Amino acid sequence: MRIVGYADRLSVDAGGRVEFRLSSEHAELVPRIVRLRRGGGPQHEADLIEEDVEAVLPDTLAGRVQQTTSGSHVVATIGDGPGTAGGVGGGAGAALWFRPTRPGKDPRPLLVVGALAVTVSADGVVLTCGEDVVAVVTTPVVAHRWSFVAATVDPDGAARLVLYPPDGSPVAATGTASPVRVAGALLLGSGGAPGPGAGHTFDGVVARPVVSVAWPAAVTAELHDGADPLTLLDPAVTSVLDLGAEPGSAYVPDLGGLTGGAQVRHLPARGVPGPFWAGAERDFRAAPAEFDGIHLHDDDLADAGWDTDLTWDVPADTPSGVYALRVSCGDDVDRIPVVVTPARHTAPVLVVLPTWTYLAYANWRTYAEYETERRGIYGEDRGIDERDRWLLAHPEFGRSLYDVHGDGSGVFYSTRLRPIVNLRPDYYTPTTRGFRHYAQDLLLLHWLDRRGEDYAVVTDDEVEQQGAELLARYRVVITGSHPEYCSAGMLDAYAAHTASGGRLMYLGGNGFYQVTARHPAHPEAIEIRRGHAGVATWVSEPGQEHLSGTGEPGGLWRMRGRAPNSLVGVGFTAQGFDSGYGYRRTAEGADPAVAWVFDGVRAGPGAVFGDTGPGLGGAAADEFDRADTGLGTPVGAVVLASSVGHSDRIKLVPEETDRGYATPPPGVHPNVRADVVLFGRPGGGAVFSVGSIGWSTAMSGDDGDNDTARITGNVLDRFRDAAPPL
Repeated sequence: MRIVGYADRLSVDAGGRVEFRLSSEHAELVPRIVRLRRGGGPQHEADLIEEDVEAVLPDTLAGRVQQTTSGSHVVATIGDGPGTAGGVGGGAGAALWFRPTRPGKDPRPLLVVGALAVTVSADGVVLTCGEDVVAVVTTPVVAHRWSFVAATVDPDGAARLVLYPPDGSPVAATGTASPVRVAGALLLGSGGAPGPGAGHTFDGVVARPVVSVAWPAAVTAELHDGADPLTLLDPAVTSVLDLGAEPGSAYVPDLGGLTGGAQVRHLPARGVPGPFWAGAERDFRAAPAEFDGIHLHDDDLADAGWDTDLTWDVPADTPSGVYALRVSCGDDVDRIPVVVTPARHTAPVLVVLPTWTYLAYANWRTYAEYETERRGIYGEDRGIDERDRWLLAHPEFGRSLYDVHGDGSGVFYSTRLRPIVNLRPDYYTPTTRGFRHYAQDLLLLHWLDRRGEDYAVVTDDEVEQQGAELLARYRVVITGSHPEYCSAGMLDAYAAHTASGGRLMYLGGNGFYQVTARHPAHPEAIEIRRGHAGVATWVSEPGQEHLSGTGEPGGLWRMRGRAPNSLVGVGFTAQGFDSGYGYRRTAEGADPAVAWVFDGVRAGPGAVFGDTGPGLGGAAADEFDRADTGLGTPVGAVVLASSVGHSDRIKLVPEETDRGYATPPPGVHPNVRADVVLFGRPGGGAVFSVGSIGWSTAMSGDDGDNDTARITGNVLDRFRDAAPPL
């Protein structure tokens, strides 16, 4: 990718402004604003459709390469505190608890105080002063175990470095340093001079940093034992950064007077147990002093930090829809997406694009990192998008919530302020032989366009911010194909909408599944904790189940009593990627009260429809949801159709697996299915759910002339025009 970029937002109101940041190896670029009408590309079974939009832009842009530095750390300025301007004399002392998660041969910075630095590698710890090595302890550190390190330099230059390894006696080394003052920067996990790419910061958890003037050896022992530093040292010239306070903030207060507090950069994991966690509490709000760890990673990223190259002032009369800045030079092209939301809410139909799910999968690295393993999952070689190979060479652009960090720990946060290579209309997804997520949801918009529907488009952000008040402006609300990641506010908004006469069409699968929140200090980022249930590529470590931004327990909404069945009638039950399948119409679907759903459908009662289409080749594909009154499906909900013919490659998700000693039923488990469900809500509200991610891809088959599309159109017409529809 010789051209790549991102916008400062994923959605903008008509009449608003959006900024684009670009990096290019070309000297000159041609910018255009386009409206995206359909996803697709050379590897898909459909072409990309885009339309030029008149916009006030320069004819060309100067290209430049912009750099990104990842790696989380904590930084404060000594002298910000009262009476400490310029720092303090009396030598220097520094101490820190640390739990390395990827110790290697190369030293990583643990704690920096002005010219003094304590670094760590697999071989031990080193104290340096400027360019000079002052003292070395060669006791190997133990991965994933807590150690304590302290360094002091007396006013005469006598230096002492002490390491308390796990399960061992302290080991000390001495040396001589140049005279030092406690002055300059105080950094945790960073050396203060990072370069491009990842690898310059410490991988691991840090806790209980103390910085002051030099102290005697007896104080080091007491600090190791957990004594309050401010009872041992002069608070006016001591820094005790409270890493357990306000884990949803980017600020760390200083309990001492040496600094004015610290900034936490690039979203390290917060709300993490420290060295004195007793295990009695799993919620950091109940025992904040025990959750005083911050897990730093050299591939954390909150903001790529690029400068703006182009600004688009969106005209107030711009129709709501999906647009992109198309930047090109010759055959090299990038399309940076942005949704234009309506200035006025006049359309009867609203489409909500699941941008929080897009962010959860943003820069998912599994396709290139595990290409061989993917062949085993699929049973065939499906190839990958070449942008995924490019991503391998750029760890600085962060990971998805399905990835693990370089040290093996799960990724909690995902930001939109970076290039996201799989958030493109022509991105090829091997899982589904082409369309998934953003590119697939553009197929839905193309179908609406061809029907001549009057609709508006918003994203998860608008629903989370404006809630039921936004949804109430529309007769029908349509979801994208995979609204998996959502907040409590989103669930409340959809529930209030259907309970007050609104109609909801859930045209996807595995929706409303994972507890997710916007990060309060970084509203451009979302946060999850996976807990210990559900489909997951990692699980939460002990004491790390609660979201740092909100404090709420993470994991599945189902485990918090809010299974998606109660909202949309169906919930996640199975997944598999070998093929798509059809749905068989049920006897209940022939009832005259609901039979209008099948008007004009070629497949009669009891027959199968939707067993062909692009991608995996059927409307029931990828991930599957089923009805279950025990999980909250309304008793009056009608199952109109259920998928059939699944192979043994379609597997139940973990929370659906049979427990106990009973032998599972032979063959494909009866809960491996997708259900199409319809039910009414109070005041004329109604919900229609299709039970599968693959549904909207199948709608595009045969140029839109198929039973899956016809059923969707029948429901949309009824929901839009009838009062009440049921």
